[in-house]
Amino acid sequence: MKMKKILLLMLATVTLWSCSSDDSNVLPESFENGVIISIADITTNVIFNNNLDGRLDIDLEYRDAENGSLLDKVDIFVTFLDKTDNTGNNNGVIEEEVLLRTVENTGFSIGDNDFPVHNLVITTEDYLSITNNTLDGITAGDEYITRFEVTLTDGRVFSTNNTGSNGGLISNFNVVTSVE
Repeated sequence: MKMKKILLLMLATVTLWSCSSDDSNVLPESFENGVIISIADITTNVIFNNNLDGRLDIDLEYRDAENGSLLDKVDIFVTFLDKTDNTGNNNGVIEEEVLLRTVENTGFSIGDNDFPVHNLVITTEDYLSITNNTLDGITAGDEYITRFEVTLTDGRVFSTNNTGSNGGLISNFNVVTSVE
């Protein structure tokens, strides 16, 4: 019985030491093509249907095989999804994807993980304006989809339509913001 306790203690110690390596922010060695856009931090991600206080406020972290030097720009697109039968006036509301803005590589700075980071803030007014909408035209349950399209210095473009998995790294090329 004493031997089992000693073996269990040794196994627990080895397990704890093996998890203390700080290589969690390193790209896989096989990562040669493509990019990763991940959300490093979410401050808020909600729109309210009765006031302009809501917003999407996130830190986007960019990664590529050259430690960020391949980034040219990130185009940010917005789509409004009217998922409810509301009584408000939504005549002329744009429900197809529209370009909100472009963030050049100079809009990124080196973050805590030594990768380029951009703080993206999209206000309720931004969402409403770009989709020709009003507070009366949105209802709890509606959604705004924010999609990112990354263009590299060599002209390659990456977004939701041409991504794959890469060893467990998750690349968020879009974010859903719900109306509450």
